[in-house]
Amino acid sequence: MKRSNTIYLDHASGTNLLPEVKQQLSDWLDSSVANPSSIHNEGRRSAADLDEARSGIANVLGCKPSEILFTSGGTEANNLAILGTAEALKEKGSHIITCETEHPSVLESFKALEKNGFRVTYLEVDGNGDVDPDDFRASITDESILASFMWVNNETGIRHPIEELAEIARARGIRFHCDAVQAFGHTHIQLHNSVVDSLALSGHKLGAPAGIGALYLRKGHAISRKSFGGSQEQNVRAGTPNHIGAVALGTAIKSHAKNLDANTIKYDELSKHLQNQLKTLPGILLNRQGKQYTPNIVSCSFRQVDGEALFIRLDMKNIAVSNGAACSSGSQAPSHVLTALGFDEKLAQATLRISMGIGTTRDEIDDFCEELKQIVTSIYRDTE
Repeated sequence: MKRSNTIYLDHASGTNLLPEVKQQLSDWLDSSVANPSSIHNEGRRSAADLDEARSGIANVLGCKPSEILFTSGGTEANNLAILGTAEALKEKGSHIITCETEHPSVLESFKALEKNGFRVTYLEVDGNGDVDPDDFRASITDESILASFMWVNNETGIRHPIEELAEIARARGIRFHCDAVQAFGHTHIQLHNSVVDSLALSGHKLGAPAGIGALYLRKGHAISRKSFGGSQEQNVRAGTPNHIGAVALGTAIKSHAKNLDANTIKYDELSKHLQNQLKTLPGILLNRQGKQYTPNIVSCSFRQVDGEALFIRLDMKNIAVSNGAACSSGSQAPSHVLTALGFDEKLAQATLRISMGIGTTRDEIDDFCEELKQIVTSIYRDTE
C-alpha cells in the first residue's frame, strides 16, 4: 500500500519553508509591496526592507552590505560571478580552472567561456571526490585569472578544502569563486577573515521560496554585467529586485546562523543513525570514505541492483530521495559526479542521495530504512 504521508529525504534539492518565512509570506498576502526603485513612500518602504535584508545577510556572512547582490538563485549567482569575472579580466589572461565534479551551473559557464576562447583546466578528483590542493597549485599559469570550486558537493556531500584552495589562488593573484549553495546552514562561513572573492547562495535550499539567491562579491572586484536596463544591484544585475524573496532569504539566513550549532548536532546524530542502519543492507556501498562531509547528505549505492526498479518502488512507497543522475530526454544518464568517481553506469543509477532537513526526524529515518531494506531485499530475490 502507498503511504498517505511522504518520507521526504531530498532536502538538498529543495527544502520546506521555515516557519518564520511562512509567517512573512502570509503577512504579505494582505499588504501592498511597491517597487523598491519608486520614489514615493511605499517604494521607499520596500527599499528599506531590501536594505535591511541585505544588511542582515552581510552581518551573518561578515561582509559589507554593498558586497551582497540579489539574484534569482544559485545558478544565476554562479553564472554572474564566473562569466562576469572572466570577461572583466580577459585582458590579463585567458586561463580558468575548476574541477570535474562541480554543479552544472558552474561547468556550463566554463564551457561557454571555452567556446569564447578561454582555456579551461578541469581538475580530476580522487575516488572519493576530493580535490588535491597540490594539483590546483600545479595547474596555475601566468595566464590564469579565475578558479571556481564548490564548498560542498551537492551529490556526495564531500567538503572541499575551500580556504586552502582560496589561499593558493590569492598567492598567485587569481580570483576565487565558491559555490556555497550546499554549504551554508551546515558550515561556519565568515568572509571577513576569508580570501574567497565571490560566493553563491540559494534560497530554496535554506527554507526561503525558490527564485531568490545571493552573490557575495568582494568590494573592488569589478565584473562585467550580464543584463541591461536599470542600475539595480550595484549596476551589475538590471531589473526590479525580488523584494519578497530577498526579505525571506534574509530571514532564512539569519535563522540558520542562529541555529547552526544546534542543527549541526542534530544532523550529526541523524547521519550516524542513518549510516548505522544502511550498513546492514545487502550489497550496499556507503560513498563516504573521504576526509570531511556535510552531515545532512549521505550517498550510498547498491551492487547488482536495477536502479530504475529501485526508484520506482521507492516512489510507490511515497519516499522522496534523489539518485544524483541527470535526466536527459526522458532517459537516465549517469551522473557526471559519480562517473568522475569511477562508478560504472549501473552502479551510478543504483545510487541514492539521502539528504535531511531541519524537520527530519529519527522516526522518518527508521521508517525509510525499513522500507528500503524490504525493497532492496525484494529486488535481490526477484533477480535470483
